Amino acid sequence: VNAIELMPVQEFDGNNSWGYGTHAYFAMDKVYGNRATYKKFIDECHKRGMAVILDVVYNHATGAHPYAAMYWDGDKTASHNPWFNRDATHPYNVYHQWNHSNPMVREYVKRNLEYLIEEYKVDGFRFDLSKGFMGTSTNVDGYNSERVGYLKEYRDHIRKVDPNAVMICEHFVSDENYDLGHADIKVWQNMNEAYRESLMGWISDKSNIDGVQDVNVSWLPFGTYVGYMESHDEERAMYSAQEYGTESVKSDYKVRLKRAGLNAGFFLLVPGPKMIWQFGELGYDYSITYNNDRTGKKPYVTPSYYNDANRKALYDTYAMFLKFRRDNPRFFDDDVEFSWGVGATNT
Repeated sequence: VNAIELMPVQEFDGNNSWGYGTHAYFAMDKVYGNRATYKKFIDECHKRGMAVILDVVYNHATGAHPYAAMYWDGDKTASHNPWFNRDATHPYNVYHQWNHSNPMVREYVKRNLEYLIEEYKVDGFRFDLSKGFMGTSTNVDGYNSERVGYLKEYRDHIRKVDPNAVMICEHFVSDENYDLGHADIKVWQNMNEAYRESLMGWISDKSNIDGVQDVNVSWLPFGTYVGYMESHDEERAMYSAQEYGTESVKSDYKVRLKRAGLNAGFFLLVPGPKMIWQFGELGYDYSITYNNDRTGKKPYVTPSYYNDANRKALYDTYAMFLKFRRDNPRFFDDDVEFSWGVGATNT
């Protein structure tokens, strides 16, 4: 593992959430520590050769943000608020949407990115809901040159501060991936549904897992996709298999763990960057909606997970594949000839 990607830790509403209710961008949230402990954590990661990528939330802010509160009307930001759109321009929005067409907003974002790099020494950013950076446009899922321009502007500023900084977008707008990829901006590639079906033992038109790779894709620069089987937004694959798997899968957690190891092989042996959601390597199987609280705390991984021989075997499987990647870098270069048959019709 050569990078840790933190979910949002800039000051957010409350103490028990995912952190996407940001309201103070130049402060780190008190629930996880103070300035000194954040810096120590990042320094310790760097000592171990691991970059720290910070999830940043610039699509929206809560009403506790001063720029929202200064221009307020009823339960929304006022129509004359220069910073925020009174009504969101896309259906994915939560809270109050920043208006990125305003140069003041873009300057604010750039100052914040610069501060995080210089003050905390973070190595890059994952931009949450980047397709919401539309100003006043409403064309959220189609090509939007205005939005692409804003993201490139942020990329340019980040690289002025740190030429090696990583920029990743939670974008999911296929028509814009070409421009973002050629601007050295990576994009998330959600493969959760296909990998859950693989673990559950299902075969359907959604079972094709070859979308996790971007080698031999002539129009897209190598390494643009950050592939993942699970993230904070999707149901755990192990939980899905436990609840909805075929009979042999549903009834035997040892079978589920072996199939999870098979998924790891299909996932980690593909060239390009990959993200492992926390404790997937141990077959974590509590639902995303545990206690009917999607964004609430989930049970901690206890020593019993590591002491379980079957879970430890999955952990060792992950370690084996990752060691193979590290020991054999030539197999994972951008010019490799890569071919596999992982569609629903392959047997």
